[in-house]
Amino acid sequence: MSFLAASSLAPFSSAYPLSPTMLTHALRGHSLLSWEALAKASLELPPQYVERRIGNAPNGGIFAMDQSDHADVATVIRSIHGSGNWIMLRFVEQLPAYRDLLDKLMEQIGPAIAPATGPALTVRGFIFISAPGTLTPFHFDCEYNILLQIAGDKQFATYRPVAPWLPHDRHEAYYGGGDNMLPWNDAYEVEANIHHLRPDDALFIPYASPHWVKAGAEPSISLSITWQSEWSQALGDAMQVNPLLRRWGLPTGAVPGWPKTAKWRSLGCRVARKAGFL
Repeated sequence: MSFLAASSLAPFSSAYPLSPTMLTHALRGHSLLSWEALAKASLELPPQYVERRIGNAPNGGIFAMDQSDHADVATVIRSIHGSGNWIMLRFVEQLPAYRDLLDKLMEQIGPAIAPATGPALTVRGFIFISAPGTLTPFHFDCEYNILLQIAGDKQFATYRPVAPWLPHDRHEAYYGGGDNMLPWNDAYEVEANIHHLRPDDALFIPYASPHWVKAGAEPSISLSITWQSEWSQALGDAMQVNPLLRRWGLPTGAVPGWPKTAKWRSLGCRVARKAGFL
């Protein structure tokens, strides 16, 4: 079965990997993405891959875990309309049925991306369940991402992965500690590229593109399929080795360019890691 409309794959392929692009999908009503199925999935996943966060964090604020009560996440999902929470099911490919769904999606995506970045590596799945009005604060993700809107609607604001929205030091620090939240300036709001997502809509978000997301008046379900490329993995290695190069008095320069100039630093990272420097 084709889940992504063929008519939207050609524009996506033309824009990939640098520009956000809308697509169309046919996953609304899929049995694995119902409220009850997601409640059950939250119990089947290892607990460390199920996150419940506050729904009223501001841009630039702390996106804190919510431990205000002892309700299990399945209960929160079933009552999401009034919970005021944001739920993430992370790495859902651990569950065989969701792995199969992601594989079928990637069968369609793979040929569209291969000419630009080669085969998809490290394919992952994330499901986001948001109470009405939830804001996912300004942040970035070091992967390529197609987000498919299943229920409810969202405003999805994207920015280019360059300063001032993505400071180089924040990008580099992510590979040292995993923090992907970004500082906020109110002037950024008018600079956003706003994408309005409704059920049957999908959005490609480029690697490391800063973004914030605002859920609409109804509870929201979104599925993200993410992947890496040889270039993005090499860039991650390069970012990780940069602090070591500076300690040795060597230049690091700006973010390595598209698509091959990170490779020497990637090799250096692997060598340094094996030698115990990282």
